[in-house]
Amino acid sequence: MIAIRQAVKLTGAAKPIAAVAQRSMTLSGVKGFSEHEKTIEDLYFTKEDQRLLGKILNKVKAQSDVADKTIAEGIKAAEVNAVKGLVSKYNISEEDVSFLLKWKHTHY
Repeated sequence: MIAIRQAVKLTGAAKPIAAVAQRSMTLSGVKGFSEHEKTIEDLYFTKEDQRLLGKILNKVKAQSDVADKTIAEGIKAAEVNAVKGLVSKYNISEEDVSFLLKWKHTHY
C-alpha cells in the first residue's frame, strides 16, 4: 500500500490501481523504493501465484476424480476415516463430517 501511495506521489495523479502497481514495479531503480516496499510487492505476487495455482490444482483434481472414479472413491474413504478418527470423541454426524471435508478442500 505504501508503494502505491508513493507511486501516486511520484506520478502526481491518482491512476487506477493496476496502472499504479505496474508503475511501482518499474520504480525499483529509483531512489526511495525501499527494501520494505519491494518485500511487500513480492509478498503480494507470491500470494497471487498461490491463489492461481490453487485454482489450477482444484481443476486438475476435479478432472482426475472424473477420469478415475475408483481411486477417487478410495481417497475419499481414506479422508473420511482420518477425519472420523480425529473427531470421534465429539460424536458429530456424517453430514458434519462431509461439510468438514468440503471446507478442508476449499480452504487448503
